[in-house]
Amino acid sequence: MEMENQTTLLALRNFFLARSGKDLAAACATLTNNEVTTPDPTDFDDRYWEEAEFAFNRLFVGPTALQAPPYASYYLEPEQQLMGKSTLKVRRLYEMAGLVSSLQGFLPDDHLGVELDAALGLLTLAERFDVEEPRALWRYFLHEHLGSWVPCFLDQARNAETGHPAVDLALDRLETWLGDERTKVEGYDQ
Repeated sequence: MEMENQTTLLALRNFFLARSGKDLAAACATLTNNEVTTPDPTDFDDRYWEEAEFAFNRLFVGPTALQAPPYASYYLEPEQQLMGKSTLKVRRLYEMAGLVSSLQGFLPDDHLGVELDAALGLLTLAERFDVEEPRALWRYFLHEHLGSWVPCFLDQARNAETGHPAVDLALDRLETWLGDERTKVEGYDQ
């Protein structure tokens, strides 16, 4: 896996698993990659990251109703429920690849941060072994799973009442990463 792709995927995973404004700042610093057109996240004060944390929690964590739940099952289940059949299906996919979430029991397996972590593992397996099975799992995960719900999640997050430039940055990078990966991965019949 090319280093830039791995770095982006790690930063996205860390962003969506963030527990504080400092975690968000660190992930955003990696996501900006010191681009000239993007402000350096370290230039912002603590209040900026407190506001980012508030927006992040309102969108993705709670305690009130989430504006953009970061769970695949919310977008894939007919009744927008969590921990449905789609969650168990993605858990089986992880098991087939020999992956286990370090957050199992704390976060559902279909949480975006957990899925981005699994994407790292699946992509590494697909690139490391010269056999078709890991590549097939990666293509399926990318096209059929992530590709079926992440665009809906992105739309819901962007249309929510609470937004923040740090969140917008992560959403933009996630959309770009997913689009680039889906374009790169050939040989998948939808």
